[in-house]
Amino acid sequence: MSGTTQTVGTGDMIAVQSQALGDIEVSSDNIIRFAEPVAGFPDCGDYALVPHMQSDGTPNENIMWLQALEVPFHAFIVTDPWSVMGDYSPEIPDADAEQLGLSSFEDARVLVILTVAPEGGVSVNLRAPIVFNVRERLGKQVVLLSDRYETRHMLGGAAG
Repeated sequence: MSGTTQTVGTGDMIAVQSQALGDIEVSSDNIIRFAEPVAGFPDCGDYALVPHMQSDGTPNENIMWLQALEVPFHAFIVTDPWSVMGDYSPEIPDADAEQLGLSSFEDARVLVILTVAPEGGVSVNLRAPIVFNVRERLGKQVVLLSDRYETRHMLGGAAG
């Protein structure tokens, strides 16, 4: 994608020329503002969660795209960490919870970034989950203080 690609608002829908998904529209209701940029993308602050569509046209319940709404219009493949590791128990640092305005875990949604290696292996970053305040539509990639989780936790099977 060139640097001249633009996001154009069309009422309640926003048109995006996604690097990964092509031309898509996302609802302005799905916009999530990030309190701090995701590592490696200092100029991107707004994202939207986009369902991953299966070949039969139905959304995959476990996989979504975290689509940037600003240049370079990149997208991350994300999933629920508990679908990968049932006993996942991230301890969100108090400073991060405060920055996101989280007063209870019920207000939070946690997702992890999937990475598909060129040779076909799939890993998830359990060490730096994406944490959202669902009510405020505010997010942040949080680096966990504990070394219990890896940045490249390999999955046993193929992602669906």
